[in-house]
Amino acid sequence: MSLRIRPATEVSVATLYALFEGVYASTDGMCETLAEKFGGLPGFPAYLADIASRPGGRVLVAEDAGTLLGYLTLTPRRPAKLAHTADLSMGVRAAARGRGIGKALLAAAMTQASPPLEILYLMVRADNAAALRLYAAAGFETLARLEKDTRIGTQHHDGLLMRAWVGELRA
Repeated sequence: MSLRIRPATEVSVATLYALFEGVYASTDGMCETLAEKFGGLPGFPAYLADIASRPGGRVLVAEDAGTLLGYLTLTPRRPAKLAHTADLSMGVRAAARGRGIGKALLAAAMTQASPPLEILYLMVRADNAAALRLYAAAGFETLARLEKDTRIGTQHHDGLLMRAWVGELRA
């Protein structure tokens, strides 16, 4: 495997959207559908442009042999007093899970996080053991458990709010 992590700006919008579609279709771990989040492919470029317009914003992809396997977004918060924080979101194609793709994406994002970013936040379902191991190994700590945060059909799932320090504040 010759994994390469690179900026998503080097990939066509349609190809990147197809990656997101593949990830969203393979899991019930996302709190919203792709249609809810972007309104379909026509809304996707505005989402990418919004992230790119924020100081420290990043969209990264993982690629092996020309195939996109995963993505990661760092979306800095808009209010001036929160500009040192960003929300992290990521996904890996089902067929590529367990191969270190998420670990590589997360390591690249944490290394590339630049001022003004100091803190990364993420939300993850409490029953996503693989993601919890990945985030803990990368230095994320659990800040809060949100009981019954997500409902899928009649089943409720707890969510975890996690945080990691980056840049000069990283221990």
